[in-house]
Amino acid sequence: MEIIYDSQADALSISFKNGKVSETVELSPEVTLDVDKNGIPLYLEIIGASEKIGKKQVSEVLMRNLIPA
Repeated sequence: MEIIYDSQADALSISFKNGKVSETVELSPEVTLDVDKNGIPLYLEIIGASEKIGKKQVSEVLMRNLIPA
């Protein structure tokens, strides 16, 4: 899993696994999920992330991604 936050675009991107995108599903305005042909999630993108989940929470998500499990 890879989590990337682009502060200029205010976009949070989460890659769950590599694969060929079969369909992009709009979960809500500015929130999309790419799935493979079996409906397995591959990639989630949240535009306007700081507004939707809060600036502090975006930072916390990114920090958790840096700490090895």
